[in-house]
Amino acid sequence: MTQNEYFRRRGLDKAAFLILLMLGLLAAQLIISFRSGFKLSEPIRLKGTGLEVSIPAGDNWKRISNDFKYENNEFRLACLMHISSDSAITLQWRYSLLPSEKTALERFQSEAETIEGDIVSSDSAKFGDFNYDYAKIDSEKITIFCGTTALPDGRILTLEVGHKGLGIELAEKIFRALLASAKYKEDNPLAKGAEFLKNFKKSYTDFLPPDSSQNYYRIKDIRGNNIGFTASYARWPANPNKNSLFSSAALIFLDTRANSYAEMSLFHSDIALTKFDWSVKQSSLLTNREIPVLIQLDDSVVTVHRQDVSVKFALTDTMLPETFFDTAVAAFLRGNSDMIMLDFIISDGKITPAIISRINTPPASVLPAKSAAAIEIFTTNTTYQKAYFDGEGRLLLAEVQSGFAYKIERASKADIIADFPQWAEKIRLLEQYKPVKAPGQKTEADGQ
Repeated sequence: MTQNEYFRRRGLDKAAFLILLMLGLLAAQLIISFRSGFKLSEPIRLKGTGLEVSIPAGDNWKRISNDFKYENNEFRLACLMHISSDSAITLQWRYSLLPSEKTALERFQSEAETIEGDIVSSDSAKFGDFNYDYAKIDSEKITIFCGTTALPDGRILTLEVGHKGLGIELAEKIFRALLASAKYKEDNPLAKGAEFLKNFKKSYTDFLPPDSSQNYYRIKDIRGNNIGFTASYARWPANPNKNSLFSSAALIFLDTRANSYAEMSLFHSDIALTKFDWSVKQSSLLTNREIPVLIQLDDSVVTVHRQDVSVKFALTDTMLPETFFDTAVAAFLRGNSDMIMLDFIISDGKITPAIISRINTPPASVLPAKSAAAIEIFTTNTTYQKAYFDGEGRLLLAEVQSGFAYKIERASKADIIADFPQWAEKIRLLEQYKPVKAPGQKTEADGQ
């Protein structure tokens, strides 16, 4: 081979390589162009909150869920689009129940640390109805566009659009369009819930019996077998004053094929509900393992102590301990609203949003007789719960679907003791519970 032939062949090889490279880039660009003509979906409402947002619509986009899903104190809505084998765009709306203790920039920095990246740029601007803080965060694996704003009710709304591979311009275009899609209606069940709760704390004792109440419920599986019970006893003075205490004790027992579980909780608060102590013992009877939980409210801050870990969050104007579930329903039924939304603090320290609505029962209804109110309870992705109450705010029936389905039905104390005689002594102790100290105070036994 002559020198001229050698260089000519090398030139042809390079030309062929460049042509293939250009064809590959052109094909990728055609894919992006084909998929970049995105349109927005119809507004997706987050029930009860007044918020609605959009996501990209079309066959190229795959929804992770059809609606907002609740988990870890926030609602999430996500979808993704695969551009090619190594390129994709993901996005997620997040609606947080808890106010953030960090600034937007601090949250962006935390996100950058999580993906081992850097904040390339950040700014503030108005998109649609809201002013957002937003940032572009780059790492070797992914680029994230993140925007966040505080809604008029103080809730935090965040949009994250992630991108890897080709199509960075499309990802940013989608990010900006989605930020502008968010809408908020101020007249909503959550806002009505905040107003309801403000009045409730001033007058809830009006909805209580003279000095105490008892509630007993059977837990049944889908075949109607008794698999557990709940029992609760609450006490308060007949004529409360500002120094009075409200107290309650509750016991739950649930025996399934997978586990045998019990929970004892002791709650007491000042009558104005500005402070409370809530001691909970959760027990797995099969493994003989007990987990103590202490939940306290003081100075508008809730602290959850669990297994040597403490978590704090601010008490918002829609939060109420689940101890007052029935009382809140009774107060709601005496009001004028058809629907409100509240955030219940439950016995493990988590927040569970719930929508309380009035029932106008049609003649052919399959609802329990005398149903006057229904509660839709938002728990994790794998759990669904709905409850029905009578006109006095007493639970008639609760339906739960999680790893297995079960129902909770009203019963008498005699029924529960007959079904579960081994728990008779524990139930008797519920009725004797009386706190010996005000919330937040220590007794001599506590070391003070």
